[in-house]
Amino acid sequence: MALIRNNFFIFFLVGSFFLSLVTDWYLGISIAMFVVTVLSVMDKLGKGLILRELIVLHTVFICLVMAQVGYRIYNYQNYLARAFFKYMVVPEDVYFRFALPAVSAFSVAMCWPIMKDKMIMDEGQSLQRLLQEVKRQLNIYGKKGIVIVAIGIVMLYVSAYLPVGLQFASMLFFFSSFAGVLYIYYAPAFSYKKWLLTFFVLFIIVGTIQSGVFTLIVYMGITIFSFLFLGKKFAMWKKILVFIVGALALLVIQNVKGAYRHVTWKDEEYQGNKYELFGEIVSEKLGDVGNMFDEKAFFPVYMRTNQGFNVSIVMRRIPTKQDFDGGKRLLTVTASAFVPRFLWPDKPEAGGRESMKYFAGIDISGWSTNVGPLGEAYGSFGVAGGIIYMFCLGLFIRWSYKKVFIVARRLPLIILWIPVLYYQVTSSMETDTLQILNSLLKGAFFLWLLYKLFPTWFGIAKKDKKIRRNPYLSGRVPA
Repeated sequence: MALIRNNFFIFFLVGSFFLSLVTDWYLGISIAMFVVTVLSVMDKLGKGLILRELIVLHTVFICLVMAQVGYRIYNYQNYLARAFFKYMVVPEDVYFRFALPAVSAFSVAMCWPIMKDKMIMDEGQSLQRLLQEVKRQLNIYGKKGIVIVAIGIVMLYVSAYLPVGLQFASMLFFFSSFAGVLYIYYAPAFSYKKWLLTFFVLFIIVGTIQSGVFTLIVYMGITIFSFLFLGKKFAMWKKILVFIVGALALLVIQNVKGAYRHVTWKDEEYQGNKYELFGEIVSEKLGDVGNMFDEKAFFPVYMRTNQGFNVSIVMRRIPTKQDFDGGKRLLTVTASAFVPRFLWPDKPEAGGRESMKYFAGIDISGWSTNVGPLGEAYGSFGVAGGIIYMFCLGLFIRWSYKKVFIVARRLPLIILWIPVLYYQVTSSMETDTLQILNSLLKGAFFLWLLYKLFPTWFGIAKKDKKIRRNPYLSGRVPA
């Protein structure tokens, strides 16, 4: 019974997978997966890192729950969905016969417990021991966080003047500033800690309002969220309250950004005060929060979050107008992730334009969308092969995540760099396989290079040439 209780979430996901293969309970299983995943996130919050569970939650929401909304509310009979061509274009049973088991298989692979020495590595005593060692090292190296944040902010502004090939590297430096913030946050004794953290938060908010791009706040917020609660005990009702507030904030952002961009992006030389405009729109939306869920007001959120729509376009096109390609495109994409662009100038690009053309037969220009790994999986292998592919993709992300914790047994501070590695993986179901591979492979190489150049950033004195296994983390020294 203890085994079932401790691993209820993974048992539930396995059960959902098998039920999705033999029943047509599409609505019930989709809602149950969403609710149970939310409860699992709430239960683990404070005990461990919940990055994998949040990736699964995001996947279930945009690929299953919002697709259900599409079939039941914004279908062909709905004038908004028809006018904007945002209704699901294949029958419900056709879509969920593939999407439900594929998402379930991905979720099982992603959330299977990561064990080491009979302990779960990303929660419980193992993680608490690791966190204590992180804080111990930050007593010595904590002020490196200021250096990392400063370099990241500078590189954000420098990136606009760099060649396209170097812009990704400069953005990795900027993403590193979030690791620097965690250094400051966890450093036991750090002067002006609250002022520095407040400054950084305000800097991100100001930059977001100026650009009108809210992606960084949303997805970096997801990766860094559980770090802020580690080791803190909260009653379940408080955790649920945090989740509700967070969900409401995301809903407000989705509603606000459309109206905000309509004003600031439509008029490229907008002369008004963007902060006042943003505040006015936020106040307006919060004042009318009760109507955010009515059919017309919620439609922009549905359009932005229903990844199932893009997948349904792929399913309508393939194999009727185009054969399954057997993974040829994915093989090319995988190879391109390992080869620098100067050696392969016309290699595939992430971002959606090429994938939408190849799998969905749609040219996009001036806006961004993608078929996602789910669309790639179906377009490449069909139903059965696509389910297997999604399972393998989940295993790959889980494997990479496990490697971080294995390295952390020798370099504890590496866990504070998880947001740098997984920021773009968090939104992977809205991007594509190439984006996942690029972010993990290039991110890992970037961290290795930083370690070689600046070992003190990772808790290693320059004179130390050999990293020894830390007995404190091996379990020989009690936590």
